[in-house]
Amino acid sequence: MQKYRIVLVEPEYELNLGAAARLMRNFGLAPLYLVRPGASIGFTAKMHAKHAADLLEGAVVCKTLDKALGGCSQVVGTTGVLRRHRHALRHPLMLEEFRKMQAEKKPDAKPIAILFGREGIGLSEAEISRCDVLITVPTTAKYPVMNLSHALGVVLYALCAQEKKVKWKGAPAKGGSKISGADERRFLVQTFDLLTSRYAHNLRHPDKTKLAFKRLVGRAAPDQVETRSVLTVLRQALRELNGEKIYMPGKAKKK
Repeated sequence: MQKYRIVLVEPEYELNLGAAARLMRNFGLAPLYLVRPGASIGFTAKMHAKHAADLLEGAVVCKTLDKALGGCSQVVGTTGVLRRHRHALRHPLMLEEFRKMQAEKKPDAKPIAILFGREGIGLSEAEISRCDVLITVPTTAKYPVMNLSHALGVVLYALCAQEKKVKWKGAPAKGGSKISGADERRFLVQTFDLLTSRYAHNLRHPDKTKLAFKRLVGRAAPDQVETRSVLTVLRQALRELNGEKIYMPGKAKKK
């Protein structure tokens, strides 16, 4: 089963801290990561943690989000707000879509970080830009934002309880084995970044373009064959820009 790292960004209430620890114990996850928590781990938190008080007391408290994400293969943000303003790039996957995507992939040795934002305002735009994929729980449009601990419970059930029913039986029949999220970003996103850097002066929002491509890769979860095919095109474009000679398969060499 894929490992998940639960990261709470600036949680505000002890009740939610305790409930989060209890939920993680229910689904066999540890440790809990906290980024600059506003709530202390006091009596109320421990009371709601019940038999997971030790997990709560052993939470990894980080001063920065980057510290909390260290060693993760992919960063997944959660949001109940599908649109904020026209400059924000969100377009989250429904939770069930993401679950199916994960079920089809070979588990990565490194954990996937699942970010949950503040009870009041959720994740900031900067934090959302740090994510490779955004997911959301489908709720009524009249009141779409869930309580932090409730959202965590739904997400953990979908990703952990449901995943236990799926056994990895080897590589998919078509396209070869899936590669890890870390490799996807290293081979695809960085290559695309190099290419867009050359055209940055012609792009209105180069950073937004790079982020859009990163999200595209995160949603698509390409296998090795697909990744290598896309890389071939990107590398050829980079070589042409650098003035290198381009090898054209199938063409006879001139004597």
